[in-house]
Amino acid sequence: MSRPPLTIPQIARLRLQSLGLVGAPLADEPTGIVRHHLAMQAQDFKASRWAVGSRLPGSTDAAILAAYDAGTLVRSWPMRGTVHVVAAEDLPWMMELMGPKALSGVERRWEYLGIVEEVMERARDVAVQLLSGGGRCTREEWGAALEEAGLDLKGLRSYHTIWYLSQTGTLLQGPTRDGEQELVLMDEWIRNPRRFSRDEALRELGVRYLQARGPATVDDLTHWSGLGKIDCRKALAPEEGVIEVVDGPGGPYHLAAGTLERLDPDSADADAAVLALPAFDEHLLGYRVRDAVLDPAHATLVDPGRNGVFRWTLVADGRVVGTWKRTPRARRTVIDITPFVRIPARVRKAVPGALERWGAFAGTEVEVRWGEKG
Repeated sequence: MSRPPLTIPQIARLRLQSLGLVGAPLADEPTGIVRHHLAMQAQDFKASRWAVGSRLPGSTDAAILAAYDAGTLVRSWPMRGTVHVVAAEDLPWMMELMGPKALSGVERRWEYLGIVEEVMERARDVAVQLLSGGGRCTREEWGAALEEAGLDLKGLRSYHTIWYLSQTGTLLQGPTRDGEQELVLMDEWIRNPRRFSRDEALRELGVRYLQARGPATVDDLTHWSGLGKIDCRKALAPEEGVIEVVDGPGGPYHLAAGTLERLDPDSADADAAVLALPAFDEHLLGYRVRDAVLDPAHATLVDPGRNGVFRWTLVADGRVVGTWKRTPRARRTVIDITPFVRIPARVRKAVPGALERWGAFAGTEVEVRWGEKG
C-alpha cells in the first residue's frame, strides 16, 4: 500500500523526532545517544558535547566527558576528513568504509605542507613507541615527542600528522585531561571493534543513518558520508522490513521501516518545541538540502563565512529562527540572541527555559539578551 506524499513541515517534524530532539529520549546515557546517531559532527568539542546533552535531559557536561574517559566515546575522522564523535566500537568499520575516500589527494596536501610519506611513517613509529601499553598524551606532549625524534612537524603540519595517523588507523582522540582530549592508540583503546564486509557496512550505514535522520534522500546520505551515489543508493535500497520509500518535495525520501508507525508527521510537540542547539548540530549538518528547517535566505546568518563554520542555532516551529552566542562572566554566562525573524510571544517566553537547560548542562547561570528583531 502506497503512502501519501510527505510535506515539507511533515519532513521537519519527523526529523526532529528521529534526531531525538522531540519526544522521549532515545537512550538513557551519552554513548547510547551517539550510537543512535552513528556519528555526530564534532570539530568543536564543547559544541559536540552539548549536541549529546541536548538529547539527554538532565545530563551534564561532566557526564559526556566521563563517557570519553571510560572509552565508550571517541573522536576521530571517520568520513569526509571531518571530526565526528562515535561510539568506540563503530569507528573501525566506518574508517574502513569511508576513510579511503578522505585520503584521496593526500599527496597534494603533503606537497603544500612540505611533507613526504617517509616522515609520516616515522611519526607513526613515534606514536607507537610513545603510546604502546596504554599510554596517552596531550597535543603538546605529542609535539614534544615529534621534536625529540627530530621531526619538524609544528603548526599545520602537527595537526595534519594527527589527522593522517588517525585516518589511517593508528591514533584517535579519547580520554580527557583538564578538559583536553588525549591521543591514544586506536587498536588498544577500542576493545570490541565491529567489523563488516563492504556490503554489510553499506547496509549498516544506510539503516542507521535513516534511524537518526529520516526522512532523507540519497543526496543527503551522499553529502553526509562522503561516499559516491552508487554506494549510497545501495546503502538506501528499499527492502521490506528494513527501508521504505515515500514521495515528497525534492524526493523520493527514504525511511527506516516502521518510522511512520513509530513517529508522528503531524506532531504538535514538534511544532511547539523551542530548542537551543549547538554549532554543527546534525539538525542541519545531517542533510545536503536544509530548506525544510532553514530558510535559504538565512543560510549565511548561520554560516557567515560560507566556509562551514556554523553558529549555535535557535529552533522554533521546526525551523532555525536565530543564533545564540555565549560570553562567560565571573558568575554567569551572557547569551546574546540574534533573531532572523520576528519572534512570536509564545516562543520568546519559552526561549529562556531552553537556554537554562544548556546552563544547567554547562554548570552556569545564564543571562539572556535579545537582538533587535526579538
